[in-house]
Amino acid sequence: MENTIFIMLFIGGFSVLLGTMGVDVVKLILNFVIRCLSGLIIIYIANFLIESCGGNFTVNINEITLGVSGVLGIWGVLLLYALQYYFTIT
Repeated sequence: MENTIFIMLFIGGFSVLLGTMGVDVVKLILNFVIRCLSGLIIIYIANFLIESCGGNFTVNINEITLGVSGVLGIWGVLLLYALQYYFTIT
């Protein structure tokens, strides 16, 4: 519970800091959420297609993968699949 409060205070303080520097915080957060949702959909569809073709390197959907796809976008999803493929092979 304390961690959640600390994280929310950190995000709020960081948003206020960015707002004072002239950054449109609402646009930034909305862009991050849209990237997270599109990454989630792409990962879900790619996992379905890989499993239906008999592949064995699917990416799990969790907070880390959503964060990576939110920050890096489509390139983050490709990075996740490249890393999963690399660690499945070795």
